[in-house]
Amino acid sequence: MKRQAMAAAMGVMAVFGAPGKAQAYDIDCAIMLCMAGGFPPSAVCARAYRTMIRRITPWPSLPPFGVCTFAHVPVELGGPGGEGELDTTLPEYEWLNRTHVIWFTGQAYRERGGEQYWDWSLRSCDRENRTCRYIQRVYRSHTPWPEAFVSEGGQEIAYPTGGGSSYFYLRSIMVEYGDYEGNMGHSEWFSY
Repeated sequence: MKRQAMAAAMGVMAVFGAPGKAQAYDIDCAIMLCMAGGFPPSAVCARAYRTMIRRITPWPSLPPFGVCTFAHVPVELGGPGGEGELDTTLPEYEWLNRTHVIWFTGQAYRERGGEQYWDWSLRSCDRENRTCRYIQRVYRSHTPWPEAFVSEGGQEIAYPTGGGSSYFYLRSIMVEYGDYEGNMGHSEWFSY
């Protein structure tokens, strides 16, 4: 329902909005707005999704998004037309510091002789990709990874699913974020 409402709102904006002003939003704003709606189908959200994935999939990853501002929007489109950066150390931007990129790598394999093993790891990086730490690292387990884990933000998050055969390799990534009221949320897993 939430996804449909967001898609409808984006559709109405696309039909009735002025094309010049629609381009006024920077890509960080588009990523945040589209992520909140689960990346509903639209040209803007498709571009936002591609940009976010392009930022977080290389190693080391770039931050998935920054602060949504109109800093680079020309004055004639209603923006300040400036080049200045926003001070994100202020208390009103604390929500941005709760953003983490969570990396998952897992595999199942069978050694000669027939025993099946599973390896998996979860790594969490801050929004600037300066600090990364392992949440979990397991090698040569006789059982698959569990159903869920507890993130740095205190959320219980389901592991990504994949495989189904005795040999597979899975690499996925997600973004955990908090809003300005302190509520935590997360994106779905993106496999790559």
